[in-house]
Amino acid sequence: MRSAPHHVRKTLQGWVPVSNAAREFWGKTKLNQVAEMKARRPRNPGHHRKLFALLGLVVENTDLFANTDDALVGLKAVMGFGRWERIKGTSKDLFYPDSIAFDAMGQDEFNAFYEQALAAVRRWWLPVADEELRAAVDAFEA
Repeated sequence: MRSAPHHVRKTLQGWVPVSNAAREFWGKTKLNQVAEMKARRPRNPGHHRKLFALLGLVVENTDLFANTDDALVGLKAVMGFGRWERIKGTSKDLFYPDSIAFDAMGQDEFNAFYEQALAAVRRWWLPVADEELRAAVDAFEA
């Protein structure tokens, strides 16, 4: 069973627990006791929505994908974000995309993924200037 995330905030006094799980852990930890932290910034849901606005632009402006879910798989394929495997006994390959779920990727990793996604969309489907695509995503998301 997975434990709840332990969200903390950096202050001048140090790390302060902000989630119930973090407060409970902090309360059970004795002074000067060493604890292990695996740190990553939680995902920004608004940034995740921007990715789907980008995918929506691809769907609306091409005839390649039926919906944003299909466009996401196509995007991951052209970015190499997953693995290709040969179907046994054939000459066909099948793509298995990696996950961008909130628990699979922190914000720092998602920032890099999003920037690569913008470049891939411009290269493969919407050959426009970077600023133009970013403005279109912002307008599409609004």
